[in-house]
Formats: sequence, C-alpha cells, structure tokens
Amino acid sequence: MMKNYNELNTVFLEESAQVIRPEQLTEYSLETPAINVLTDFLHVQPLLMELDVSVDDARHMMRKVHVRSVLVIDSDENFKGLLTLADLESRSALSVATTAGIKRQDISIRDVMTPRAQLKAIPLSELQSAKIGNLLQTLKHEGAPHILIVDTSNRSIRGVISSSDIARRLNISVDISKRANSFKEVVGILASGQEY
Repeated sequence: MMKNYNELNTVFLEESAQVIRPEQLTEYSLETPAINVLTDFLHVQPLLMELDVSVDDARHMMRKVHVRSVLVIDSDENFKGLLTLADLESRSALSVATTAGIKRQDISIRDVMTPRAQLKAIPLSELQSAKIGNLLQTLKHEGAPHILIVDTSNRSIRGVISSSDIARRLNISVDISKRANSFKEVVGILASGQEY
C-alpha cells in the first residue's frame, strides 16, 4: 500500500537546466589518479563476445554500441582474449582470410583477436597509486590502445583502460584522418598534450 509514503516536492525546470556528466565533475590532467579512468567491471557490465562470432558481425555490433574493445570468451565463459575495432578493420583480418583461402566474412574473431597469452595487464594494486601520466607512459611502452586491469588477489579481470577514454577526458582532439606511424606515436602525442 502507498499510504505510508509522503509525496515529494517538485519544481519546474528552468530553461538553462543542463545535463551534468561525470567527466564534467572532474578536471582531468596527467596528474589525475589513474583509477578515475578505469572502466571497472564491478560497476560496468563488461562487453563479451564468443570466439566464433564472425568479424563482420563483431564490427557491426561494436559500432552499434560505440565500443572499441570487447573481451572474448569461449562457450563456458572462460576469458580467451581481447578484440579491438582496430583488429577488425586492419589488413591482418583480410590477410588471415587470404592465407586460409576463405572469404573475409567467413573468418571469426578468434582469428584476429589478441589471445590471452599475448596480453599484459596492470595489477589493480599498482593502478591505485598511479596517475594518468603513468598510464599513458605504460600504454606507449606496450604499444596498445587498451590495457586490462587485474585483481591479483582473486585472479580476475577487474576492468580495462582505453587510450581513447583518456584522450576524451583530457580534451585532446585526435584527428583520425591523419594516421600516426604507430600507436606509440599517438600515445606520445597524447602524453605531450599536442594535437596532430
């Protein structure tokens, strides 16, 4: 029954009412705690795809939900690797198909993802005392646009850090029509705060 609840007061919205977003509440800089840019799987549902999803279906799904990376799992939900939009759109996806003598649409994400054995991660304990500048230096050194965060206490994948999230929060524009020679060069540009 509703008799135990009082009605709350309401107000009219002013014309100038703005929508606040989390990024607007914090000024981000290279000195900002790194934990602030973690996509934490305790609070955000990780995006998962199974190994046998076709590269075209994966690209379509990732574009539809505006993500640049997903975790790849097997049918038993065991973590198998990381897939990025760049993996799907790279020449290597086409060369995998050519080498196997099949059409591009017939290859699955297992053929182009980065397998678990080749991935590195940052321990959550290390991240808790780090700054965004430390993250950028690590991403530059690893030459990867994403890095996983692991909780070593229970051997679980806790989250992911994306260089594109960092760039957005630092308000650095990235001109995607002009390609850098390597990912390390892009991160170097982000770390220096320059546009290219």
